[in-house]
This record gives sequence, structure tokens and C-alpha cells, in this order.
Amino acid sequence: MREFTNPSIEAVFEKFPDSHKTHLLQLRELILDTAETLELPGGIEETLKWGEPSYLPIKPKQGSTVRINRLDDDNVGLFFNCQTLLVESFRSMYGDELSYSKDRALVFSTRMQLPEKIIVNCTKMALRYHLDKR
Repeated sequence: MREFTNPSIEAVFEKFPDSHKTHLLQLRELILDTAETLELPGGIEETLKWGEPSYLPIKPKQGSTVRINRLDDDNVGLFFNCQTLLVESFRSMYGDELSYSKDRALVFSTRMQLPEKIIVNCTKMALRYHLDKR
């Protein structure tokens, strides 16, 4: 697991229930690993938006923010900007393989393994959203 460079983000992760923390830390690792493979100019920033761990390209007009959080007692969410077509695209690509929360999130049960390859692909699409629309 990567070290936290921002104590505020680390504090948010510490507050997650143990039942959710493993999945959320795994999502964090997948996002950070994926971002490294994209070689985005300036890289990405790990920050808090609305109190949620958030990941976005540092330079504007490259990609869209990806957020992670506890969704409810049994699920975690990988959240995307609802003003984009990202979740709609994921629905057309993955259909019933995934669970969705409207046009804003992919939902993952804390009782099941995360579909890593799908998460990596969705993260790539989000972090390059504006670059790939050109």
C-alpha cells in the first residue's frame, strides 16, 4: 500500500469501517497505479472533494475526477462526474456485469472481490475523458 502524503486524506480512510476499508484502499491503489500508466502531463492529484478521496489530473482539460467512498452498509462506490457520459458508456460496455448508481457511480459489494480489470479500464476512461473526446 502506498503511503499517504496528505494527512487529511489518511484521516478519512482511517474513519471508514473495517468492513469497507479494504475495498476502498484497493480502489485507491488501482486508481493510482492506473494513473501512472497513463503518463498524464503533470500526473494526478489525490485530494478531498466533498470530504471524499478524489483523484484528478493536475492539468486541466485532460480528464474527469474519480472519487471513492462508502455507499451504504454493504457497498462502496467509484464515483464519476454525472455531467459526463462515463457511466452511460460503462453501462453499454459492461451491462449487467456491474451495478450502478444512476449516472454517477459504479457500485461494488464489500462481500465480493473487486473486478480489477474493469475498474482499471473505467479509471483510464475517466482520467483521459477530455483527451479521448477530441
